Order: sequence, then structure tokens, then C-alpha cells
Amino acid sequence: MLIQDRIRDIFQCISVGIYGKDAILSKVLLCAIAGENMFILGPPGTAKSLIARRLKSVFKDAKAFEYLMSRFSTPDEIFGPVSISKLKNEDKYERLVEGYLPDASVVFLDEIWKAGPAIQNSLLTAINERVFKNGTSLIKLPMKVLIAASNELPEEDQGLEALWDRFLIRVVSNSIDDESLFFDMVKNEIPLEIELPDNLVIHEDEYNCWQMEIKKILIPDDVCSIVSVLRKQLIIEGDKEGHQPSDFYVSDRRWKKVFRLMQTSAFLNGRNCVDVTDLLILYHCLWNDTEHIPIIISCVSRSILWQSDEIIMKVESRIDKVLNVSPSKKTSKQIVIDDNLKLIDFFYYELNDYSKGKCLIVASEYKRMQPGSETKGILVYDEKKKAWIIHVMYVGNPFDSVLRSYASTVIVRLKHIPEGIIIDGKKYFFQKNNDEGVTTTKRTCSPTQFAKELYIELDDADNCLLDSLSRFEDGANLLNSKDEVDLLRQEALCFQKRIDILRDRLSNKI
Repeated sequence: MLIQDRIRDIFQCISVGIYGKDAILSKVLLCAIAGENMFILGPPGTAKSLIARRLKSVFKDAKAFEYLMSRFSTPDEIFGPVSISKLKNEDKYERLVEGYLPDASVVFLDEIWKAGPAIQNSLLTAINERVFKNGTSLIKLPMKVLIAASNELPEEDQGLEALWDRFLIRVVSNSIDDESLFFDMVKNEIPLEIELPDNLVIHEDEYNCWQMEIKKILIPDDVCSIVSVLRKQLIIEGDKEGHQPSDFYVSDRRWKKVFRLMQTSAFLNGRNCVDVTDLLILYHCLWNDTEHIPIIISCVSRSILWQSDEIIMKVESRIDKVLNVSPSKKTSKQIVIDDNLKLIDFFYYELNDYSKGKCLIVASEYKRMQPGSETKGILVYDEKKKAWIIHVMYVGNPFDSVLRSYASTVIVRLKHIPEGIIIDGKKYFFQKNNDEGVTTTKRTCSPTQFAKELYIELDDADNCLLDSLSRFEDGANLLNSKDEVDLLRQEALCFQKRIDILRDRLSNKI
């Protein structure tokens, strides 16, 4: 059975009788296979503990430990009582861990923030290193996932920041909103325990093998580009009035674990590399306070749709700068357009920070490219210019046959973006006309003609939007719920409204 088919069947089994919690169930399963931890925020009676119990059946011979914390809880109740016989006969301080947290594969701790410092410190070690110090010996924990729950977040200045940071995925579990699902839940019996067919249960040796395979999952440059855009957006949000930089701070350790989580998602979907659909996990990995959840969702969504966003912002800027002409002059006034890109040797644009050294692209060929769409290109090293030259492959390129004969020719994937290009998934921008003595490229045209050019760019933004959303078709990623994909579509709808507003502005000016 293919891994993705197996995960789909497992998910269907563990979700029987649990209504409106698809996103939480899929993230619990993802955390368990990735070996990470999860926090569920929600009031009592929203299936938090039931979700944790269901996970036990996924793993062969798995043991579960569940406990409701209070301020009176003691380490004995979590990690096992001290062995009186060993203390008396051998003078050893050891706990009897069988049946307690150190013996469990799946752990659920309710009201975790009510636990005392002694329990929380021991939990931190268990979460970090998956080991428990029992007397003078270290026990390697079989724990695959620790699921914590509470109806509140940890209080500030209580020394809980380190423990809170260890919960990589954070989700909110609310009461059922959908009326039909609510009455299905009321009318139908909910099984507390389920049993998976033998062919679906995950064995320990198989689980360990999966961990090695997950490490091999590739992380392509286009995914890194989206995360790069996202990181910048989080910094911008932290600098806004009313926010603190710490509100949107994500540690390097956390980012590394996030990428591991995305690799696990790709593996469970039967892929050998992370793709854009794995990024929706970030909705649940980056927030520190519930009031920031909508901001995080918007930042993640905008980053996924960054190509459309850049085109839209560019058109907005050009309209504000160029087309502010009065209606009486709109058909006669000529506009001077500065293309803003540095022209090298009259024919080329130069890439910033290209890894192999100086790199140029033929400007006229770049302008022929369809923004947002991918095409092939030829990368050639020119000894005379001491630079790499990119030619766009298209029917009728006069250099096509010559270029193919070069010994150093490399075929690359190209994608047009505003003022730059993506080469094999990595984004580069062109040098601009900021230096003195640089030849600038200027032209004049009527507002009507320029508006037509902007209409084309807005069409390109539309195409980029549709291309991005098409990757999230139903079933494209087993671990993405319909609600999560809908959040992305809502952000895309905001982009679409911006495009429509710009079209209206153009039609009113021209």
C-alpha cells in the first residue's frame, strides 16, 4: 500500500465519531510521526482527550498515559512513585515508571499550566531529549508525541516560555459550529476506543525507518523563497504600532523543527520533496497569542501568494506615480516611463548575488517572458564578458542553435517575476539604476497605452493567483483540512479585490 493511501485510511479510522476536528486530528497524526509535540487550546468538552486516545491505536502495542493536572499534582502522579524497596534495600532513589509517562508512547496532559515547577522542569527534559532521569540511570522514552491541553495560555513572567516554545503545533479546539455536524454528534454514539486493521497499524521498526526517510526529503528553493518572504513579514508585523517584536519572534530552533514537520508532511503525501501545500502547517506553528492568529494566517497566505502580491504592489505604485493626470489632459499628456532596471552593455540586465558569479540575462528576451509562468532557459558562460549569460528558450530565438552547441550550456527553469527572475526555484532581482553615470532606459507613451500595459500586468497577477490556488485542489495534501485551504482562498479573494480596484482606477483615469 502506498504511504499516502495508508495515511488516508488511518485518518478515516481515527476520525470516526469525531466531528469538525479534521484539522486537529491531521496535525496530531503529523506530530506523532514527526516526533513532535502539540498544544490544544479549548474549553472542556471539545474532544481534546478523545483525540489523544484515538492516536494510541495507530501504533503497534502502544501505551497511553493521560492525566489532569492541578496545582496539587506531584511528580509521583506523572512519572511514577518512588520504589520503597529499592530505597530501603539498595539505597537507590528510583521510580516505578510502568504505567506512567516514561512508559507511554502517547501522552496527554490536561491543564498543563497548572502543574508545579518540579513537574514542568522534568517535562522540559522529556520533551527536549526524549529521556527521563530515573535515579542514576537515563531512560530512553518511547514517547512519540506529548499532547498538552488547557483552556488558557501560559501566564507571562512565570518561567513557562521554554516549555511553551517546545509545543511546535498549537491549535484551537472550539465547540461544533456546523448545525448538521452538531446533530450528527448528538444522535450518533461516539466510540471511545477504536481498533485499526493490522495492515494500517504502524510498527516500531517501520516508524524508525520512516524517520530516516523523512531526513532525505528535499527542501526546494521556491519553498525557501516563500519562507524568506514570511520571515520578513513577521518582522514588519512586530514593528507595527501596538505590537512587540517578541509577539512574532520565531527561534531558529523552532524554524528548524518547522522544516522537519514540512518534510514529514511531504513524506506522508508520498513525495520526495516539500512543496507549497505543506506550508499551510505554518498556520499553527508561529503564533504566541490567540489575538495574533489571524495575522499569522494572513502572513502565511500572503507569502504563499507572494508573486501576485508583488505584481499588485508594483502596479499600485506605478498608478500612483504615473497616472495621476486630470481628466481633461488624459488623452494628450505624454508620460515619461523609467524602466528602473540597470541596462548593462545596452542589452542585458544583471542579477544580484548570483551564486556562480556575474550573471546577465538578455533584456529583450526577459521582456518576452509571460510573467508568473515557467519556461526553459539556457545558461552559458561567456569568456569574453567573464559572466554567465541567460537566454530564454522560445521558438524563433536566433541564437537557439548556436547556444545548444556550447559545451558549457546548462538547461534551467525560469519564471518571470517583477524586476527579477526565478532560476530553478531560487529568486533573484536585477540591479537598478541607482548608480551615477549608468545608462537609463526611458520612453514616452500616452496614459491610454501605459494603462493597457498595466492591464496586462494585472492579468499576470490573476494568472499567478490561479496558478497558486490550483496547487491546493481537493486532496492535494492529505493533512490540509478544507477549512485551512478556505483560509488561503479568502486571502486570495482579498488579492482579487485589489486587482479589481486597480482595474477600476485605470478605467477611470483613461
